[in-house]
Amino acid sequence: MVATMALAIGTIALTSGAGYGSGSVASLSAATAAASVANTVRVDVSDSLGAFPFSPGRQLSAAPNSWKYGAATNTALAQLGLTQTRVWLEFQQAYDVTSRTPQYSKWYDYLQAYASRSKELLVNWRSDYDPLVTKGTFTRAELFAAERDMLADYKRRFPTITYLESENEQSDIAAYYPMYKFTYQVVNAVNAMNLPGPKIKIGGPTTDIFTTYRIGKFLDLYAADTDPEKRLDFISYHQYLIDTSSDPDKWQTLKENPAVVSTERAQLDSMLTARGLPKVPAMVTEAGVFPHDRASNLGLSADLHIQAAALASLSYYYLGQTSVTPFHWTIDHPDNDRKDMFADRATGVPRPYYNMMLMQSMLPGTRYSATSDQLSAKGIGVYGLAAADADKVAVMTWNYQWTQQTTYDSRIVFSGLPAAFKLSNVLVTRYKIGDDSDTAALKPVEQFVIGPRTAGTYTGQTLPLKPNELRLVVLTPTKQPVSW
Repeated sequence: MVATMALAIGTIALTSGAGYGSGSVASLSAATAAASVANTVRVDVSDSLGAFPFSPGRQLSAAPNSWKYGAATNTALAQLGLTQTRVWLEFQQAYDVTSRTPQYSKWYDYLQAYASRSKELLVNWRSDYDPLVTKGTFTRAELFAAERDMLADYKRRFPTITYLESENEQSDIAAYYPMYKFTYQVVNAVNAMNLPGPKIKIGGPTTDIFTTYRIGKFLDLYAADTDPEKRLDFISYHQYLIDTSSDPDKWQTLKENPAVVSTERAQLDSMLTARGLPKVPAMVTEAGVFPHDRASNLGLSADLHIQAAALASLSYYYLGQTSVTPFHWTIDHPDNDRKDMFADRATGVPRPYYNMMLMQSMLPGTRYSATSDQLSAKGIGVYGLAAADADKVAVMTWNYQWTQQTTYDSRIVFSGLPAAFKLSNVLVTRYKIGDDSDTAALKPVEQFVIGPRTAGTYTGQTLPLKPNELRLVVLTPTKQPVSW
């Protein structure tokens, strides 16, 4: 975001529907203009695609043992209006196994911090079944009673605990399934207590990637499970655009193919149907492009922008499916700053990733048709994501390149604008997450007023969209005088 680019209303002399603004032309060198590729994103606000299947920008996977943020950070998180937040609980971190003494209160503040800013909590529950039962420290019955009481205590205090996923990134599915079975039985016991809030839904196998092999093996074991009370309310997995079955040195293979995630729902449905199982939702409880401590060869600054554009792209393909909800990862990663939403969790200075989520959260709830003529089948190039209601039209555009370097001269062409935009002047507000700052608040870089859109159309400015930059354009009816 370039604070110095902000233009006051009335300072731009452009004709309606023109290309470059007078200030925009000056900002382009001849070399840059020559190297850029023309792009048009067409938005049809008469072509509704229905309500978004999940609320963009409002699902968050929080880091374990992390909640003590400064006031500015808390304010920024509240601004997202989170619908679902993933939190972490591990049995041995809240229970002294030597003295057999509960220590539930250690995590009350952690859970309260996220319960207070999110409508629902999804708990990643690590049972410690292995090693406590597998190595004989507890009998299965003893651990069951202890975990039932623990989960009941947290559910009683935090009724918005709605989902529970079993374990985290277990690679051996045969060893994992006894843990899953144990956990769904704990959940069933707690649900039978009729505690406040909705019944807890249970899911797994929480794999580190989308893997038909391991998810399929888990479903085989679930289908063969003869317990009449068995439960699978959702499937959970992670998505980092990486195939861990391949050569670890080739971890970047899928980075230029975010569209690969667009078939996950269909693949899950096929796997479930083949085993005679009902279709259930999917939760992508961690999403990103930099697994572990990985980095591109462009450096931290470029990677911060790649993270923002990549996660916008993954969200785009998940928004095109039903019953798949991705969670952004994360506020403050302990090992890799590329995944962070803030430069400092005390001061709340936003990274591009947070600003991208904030852009997403500013979209109205109904999606409309948006097509780009410069988006490859694999998902490299310019994206358009449009949403609207009766008095607001908002369009996100971004240029996901991974480490490629194509710049586009991009414009948005609107048609089918609602009646309110035909009868009054229109305020145009532009936001930008540019490549020239890693720590800047999301503020308008330009605002101006145009006359009524009597034909329901508007052609926006043509502006450079650099690699991994993002923009948001918002149109609203206004009584302000025309300044364009």
